[in-house]
This record gives sequence, C-alpha cells and structure tokens, in this order.
Amino acid sequence: MVTSAMECKLNVKPLMGYMMHTEFWEGPCRGGIREEMTPEAEKARGAAYFEKYKEALSQLPAEINLMEPMMVPYVEDFVVSDELVEQIQKELPEIDYILVLYQRIPKIERFKKPVISFTHTVSAADTCAYLRHIGFEAYYPIDAPELVELMHLLWVRKAVSKTRALILSAGEQPTWGLLSNIQDVEGLRRRYGFEVVKKPYTDIFPIMDNIDKSEARALAEKLEGGSKENKVRTDWLSVDLEYYLAADKMLQKYGCNAFSTACVELCRSRIPQNRKFVPCITHSLNKDRGIPSACEEDLNAMLAMTLLMYASGRPAFMGNPLFESDELMSIHHSVPCLKMNGFNQPDLDYSIYSFTGQGFGGKIQIDFAQNREDEVTLGRFDPSGTKMLIKTGKVLRTEYRDTYCSPFYYIQMDNVRGYLHEMMNFGHHQALVFGNQVDKLRKLSKMMGFTLVEG
Repeated sequence: MVTSAMECKLNVKPLMGYMMHTEFWEGPCRGGIREEMTPEAEKARGAAYFEKYKEALSQLPAEINLMEPMMVPYVEDFVVSDELVEQIQKELPEIDYILVLYQRIPKIERFKKPVISFTHTVSAADTCAYLRHIGFEAYYPIDAPELVELMHLLWVRKAVSKTRALILSAGEQPTWGLLSNIQDVEGLRRRYGFEVVKKPYTDIFPIMDNIDKSEARALAEKLEGGSKENKVRTDWLSVDLEYYLAADKMLQKYGCNAFSTACVELCRSRIPQNRKFVPCITHSLNKDRGIPSACEEDLNAMLAMTLLMYASGRPAFMGNPLFESDELMSIHHSVPCLKMNGFNQPDLDYSIYSFTGQGFGGKIQIDFAQNREDEVTLGRFDPSGTKMLIKTGKVLRTEYRDTYCSPFYYIQMDNVRGYLHEMMNFGHHQALVFGNQVDKLRKLSKMMGFTLVEG
C-alpha cells in the first residue's frame, strides 16, 4: 500500500553552543563567583547542561528525527574549531533544521540551514534578527511547548512538500464540475513543494480489471462486518473496493500519496453505471490512512485538506456548503472517515448506504455526534492557490439521506451569510477537520507564504 507523506520525519540536528573561557577574569561582560568561572568549572557546567538537553529532547514527538546532539564549544575568540565545523558539514545533506541550544554558535550561517534558536531572548532575538536580515530562516521558541509546536508545524510544511497528488482527469480545463479549480499546478510545486500528476481518468479501469477479486471481496466483507447497518450488496460493494485497490496501485506506480478523480465527467461516461461503483469509499478509506483524497479533481480543497490533516493529525471530510440561516450552515458529501477523532484513535461507528437508487455505490455514513469535539475547522484555497479561507463552527446534528451525497452535517457559526459571500473568492467545496486549528494555520501561513482569510 502507498506510504503517506505523514510518515516523513523532520531531521533536526541539536548543536549546543557553549563559551568556555581560557582563564578567570572579570570585566564589563563578565562577572560572578571566581570558583564558578574557571575553565574547569565552565567545562563541567557545559557537560552537565548538555546531558540535560539530551534528556529533554528525547521526549520530542515521533515525527521528529533527532540527530545525534553535539556540543560546540569555543573560547573568547568566538571561533569554532575546523574539526567541529567539518564534522557538522558531513551531516548537512540530511539536516532540515539546526537546533541551537543554550548559547549562540559563531558563524552559524556558514551551514546555510534554517535555525531554531532554543536559547534565551537576548541571544535568540539577536541571532534570529541577523539571520532573517541576511535571508535565512530562523525561529525562537520561548519554552518547551513552543518548541514542540514549532517543530510540528515545520514538519507539516515538510510533509506538504512531500505530497504528490495523482489526479485522474478528463483533461477539460476548467473542469465542468469545478470552474474555480487551481489551474497553476507548477505554482503549487514552486510555492509549497506540492506536486500534481495528471492522468486520464480512464487509465484506472484496465488496472481495476486485473485486481484480485477475492482481495476486494475480503475488504468489502470486513467493511460490512464492522458496520452497524449495511444497505449494499456484497458483490456491488466489492466493486467499490476494486476501484480503491486499483487507485492504490496507480498511486504506487506514479510515486503519489494523494488522490482525486473526475466526478461529473466520470459519471457522464456511464462507466460507473455499467460497472456498478462510485469512488466515494475510496476517498474515505484513503484519508483514514493519511492519504489526502479529494472529490472532483478539486485541488483547492485537496490543498486545504492536506494542511488540515497534517496539522491536526486527523482525516478530513469535504463537501458542499449550503445556507440554512444566518447562524447555521450545512455541508454534505459521501466521504466521512472512520478516524475523524484522530489517526491513532478507535474507529467511529458507521453504516453503509448506497449512493444510487439502484442500490450500487457504497457510501460510509457517520454521525458526528459521537465525535470527541463539537468544534470544527473548515478551509479552502482560492483559484490562485495563494489564499486560504478558514472558519470555525460547531456541529449540531447529522442527517443521512438514502441516496446521493450524504451525510449532511449542520454547523452552527456566526455570520454564515458573510462566510458564504467570501466563498465567491474561493469556490464551494470545504475541507473539514475536528478541533480549532486556526492558530496553527495562522502560523503555517507565515511559514509557507500564503494569505489566510478568516471568515
């Protein structure tokens, strides 16, 4: 199966800067207790600090690959030895960020790597201002919680840059079902490292024909067995799973880890009618394993979904928003996920309904009332891919419909009318994850260079 971009690691190299004076003296930049200011005392103190830092850093989240910490001592000439510099340079190809600990490191800019200065305000403010002025990326997390959050957001940015989306397209520009779609895919790669591979939507069907039918049926029976209610025949549900397995093979073939397919164009081809499937369950199952999967070739929603999933650690729903009242909006599609509480959390209860009146085309139905949080964050990028619209709200209730797009989620929020009017600059589909992700998105927008519009 395909590996999610969420499996990538942020490679962080901790370097502990430490000045060890060659002898005791006092003056305008140095004063204290003589016994604590000898070279021997400073060396012992530096070693003790180094061990404390190593112990504290061992508690970082699994998404952080903490490279071997190094102490970088220097004396009052502020020169780091050539031997230490060469040792650090050997690891530069693998390093994403240098984490500077305790005290500044002279000429840290020589390594041409982004810097996280986990020191103190005087050193960090000075170092970051200097590095930013000469064109380098630099951050100052004030305490351990800020350090963890900063590293998580930097990991999100890296994971986005490791995302490569397979779009099964009808080749129409713009797509008839989604006129507001992002068309500048090269711009997405240049700005965020987010790549797009487009292939004809019909390419999947020869692969689907060669899928092991017993494997697809076993997946269908497993999905049936876990459901509270199932309204789809096993043989038809198996076809939905054949499409899912074929999509996975195409993702592997093209080195991709995000997915979308034409919808309006696929529908009018009559291929789903003849084969008796819809792609909805594919999207749900993809997202549950960390693969962003968007309906209708929608890159705007997919990019927002990718950010929301990676930042929150939860799969995303996406759907059509509708005005219900000034304080109530509904959103509906057939692509909720079993892991909406989090990738490491138990599956939610679900049912399986059919998308079509004929009974084929499985769709997962999940009541969001069972979620641990009521608050949700919605988002979408604009057609230029440079602005993201976000809004928070509270899920009040869920409704299922026997056919077509369902479930419907009813979300309470302020100024629904104004938010929907703002969508005129972004388009309709909204990606949704549970929890308030606004603060993370504010910080990510600055890191990644997109404009955040809060509805």
